[in-house]
Amino acid sequence: MERYNKFYSLISSISKSIQKIKSEEMATLGLKGKQVQCLYHLFNEEEGISMLQLCRVCGEDKGAMSRTISELEKGDFLYVEEAKTQKYRNPIKLTSRGKEVGAFINNKINEMFAIGSEGVKEEDREKFYENLSIVDKNLKEICENYGGKND
Repeated sequence: MERYNKFYSLISSISKSIQKIKSEEMATLGLKGKQVQCLYHLFNEEEGISMLQLCRVCGEDKGAMSRTISELEKGDFLYVEEAKTQKYRNPIKLTSRGKEVGAFINNKINEMFAIGSEGVKEEDREKFYENLSIVDKNLKEICENYGGKND
């Protein structure tokens, strides 16, 4: 029971801190958390990626991602290259404005993670992520046994 409480409290606290930082840092740009995630991933994929890929890396369903893309398209941050007949497979790319904001977001994330991980040795960080990946994999396997989708 104590392990659960500690694990849950820490993961929850980290998640809330990340959400608060995203909200505060991006408020000046008028961006929301989902939009930040989308721009971040697009910035790191110069050739663009499809909506299905964005859904996967951002952890969003197609409906939510479609709304986010629409909002960002209206704000001239991105565009959908109409290259394929299947709507969800068309590459999504950043506009010049999107690239500028994407660079800002990328720099902020690097800055916040540097501050957040001060005092943690590189080998400890690698082991931490390795262990967290194991926990994630094990919990996903449990979820798969429930017979539902593993969102």
